[in-house]
Amino acid sequence: MRYLAWLLLAANLGMLAWLLTQPQPQPVAYRPIPVPPGVQPLLLLSERSANSAAAAGRALAEPPPSSPPPPLPQSSSTETPPQAAPLPGAASGPGAPESDSPGETPPPVVERNAVCLAMGPLMAESEAKTLDAQLSAAGYRPHLRIGEARNPAGYWVYMPAMPASEARRIVAELDARGMTDYFIGSQNYISLGIFSVKSKARTRLEQIRALGFDAILDQRYRTRKVYWIDIEPAEKPLLVSEVWSQIQAQRPELRLQRVSCE
Repeated sequence: MRYLAWLLLAANLGMLAWLLTQPQPQPVAYRPIPVPPGVQPLLLLSERSANSAAAAGRALAEPPPSSPPPPLPQSSSTETPPQAAPLPGAASGPGAPESDSPGETPPPVVERNAVCLAMGPLMAESEAKTLDAQLSAAGYRPHLRIGEARNPAGYWVYMPAMPASEARRIVAELDARGMTDYFIGSQNYISLGIFSVKSKARTRLEQIRALGFDAILDQRYRTRKVYWIDIEPAEKPLLVSEVWSQIQAQRPELRLQRVSCE
């Protein structure tokens, strides 16, 4: 056993001596990977700091640049360089405001969503033209406009539209009962009378329903042509003008409405 231990110790010492006599391996050389033209290679923060310090050292070591040469002597001529011609419409004096040339008037500002007045309604065209001329003479800008008015025109008792065979049957029964005051209109509606007083129309309605027919009582309207005068806004409001006082004294039934000027 003792000889075996001495033998292992001698082998370890021989291995250590052999390792110490071997040459040290050289580190692998770093070869940067080529990059395309125009692309800056990546630098570590330590490398960037070292490069900055080296550049600063070179700047301190370099001598300062020489002073620029003295300027050439100027000519004794008193000629001044030509100045650029001013733009059309530009002010010539110092501190002049940037605006159009004198004499030009800026375009008028058009007010959107302006409110006009409509005077009416007038039933006769001659009356409308007379008022139009009266307003124009007073300095206003009137425009004649044609419209429609729907006015009540009595009461109507009738049976609504129905098939032609049904209308012929009802008319035959009305004739048989002595009620001949009717009229068959388009789409086979049956008119049973037009009345100016509602009480008379209701009496006729009750007579028809007593015979077993279902009739309707309705308001009747008549549409007719009317005239309006549209007046554009002016410096003097129309409501406080003398011409409106004269028109009201002559035609108190006329009224004014606010309408859009568009």
